[in-house]
Amino acid sequence: MKRLILFSLSLLLFVAVQAQKKGDGVYVMGVSYSFSDSIAYFTEVQFMDSVALEKKTKFLPKRDIYSEELQTYMAIQENKPNRTSIVIFAKNKNKIKKREAKLKKRLENKRGLTVRYLGDKFHFTRP
Repeated sequence: MKRLILFSLSLLLFVAVQAQKKGDGVYVMGVSYSFSDSIAYFTEVQFMDSVALEKKTKFLPKRDIYSEELQTYMAIQENKPNRTSIVIFAKNKNKIKKREAKLKKRLENKRGLTVRYLGDKFHFTRP
């Protein structure tokens, strides 16, 4: 009886660990800018624990919906319509921070844009 209980608990633990690995999370951030505006808006890097990258392509599933979510937020809440919104993602926080720094530098130096962060005002939601 003790062995059966021990086996059941170990099996339950194994299943829980495997379920956690299946969607171990992705770091996501967004950028919104317009060709007719001198300000680019960056969201904060956000960890989405319930999202997993597509196995075959390693892309963020439904990334167009996340981009549209940011574009809608900018149009309605910030009164900044007609902006291009992109979503950047990575499994590693250091990688996304490097991509953020590289994009920020490119937008500031080559395009002459001012970068502003939205802070806690915007959060991606899972579609």
